[in-house]
Amino acid sequence: MEEKRKLSRVLFHIHAQIKKGTQAYIGRVNNVSLKGLHVNMTEGMDELHPGDQVEITIDLTGESSDLKVQAEGEVLRWEDNGAIAVNFNHIDLDSFVHLKNIIAYNSGDYDKIMEEFMDSIQE
Repeated sequence: MEEKRKLSRVLFHIHAQIKKGTQAYIGRVNNVSLKGLHVNMTEGMDELHPGDQVEITIDLTGESSDLKVQAEGEVLRWEDNGAIAVNFNHIDLDSFVHLKNIIAYNSGDYDKIMEEFMDSIQE
């Protein structure tokens, strides 16, 4: 049986907006990978459930930029501590590149992340 490859996850603490339909909720990202993220929800804890389709926006605004990572995904699980895991279904190219750079910078292993990146675009 072929073992499914695990993608690198990096700690990345920043606020995210999780939108389900017309409702938007705020959470704090714990970690990210090229395929998803883990978020502690500060609101909406009773509204998000495994299987729900959501839109994710992470503002990367700094002094010299107004960048965002935007993706669509599915809630994979809900944890008792109020955190959710989201798997990305769709992410635009600019957002994917920003995400790849965040992971590469924070992982300390740029070559490994680039290999994962190349594998992910060949799938």
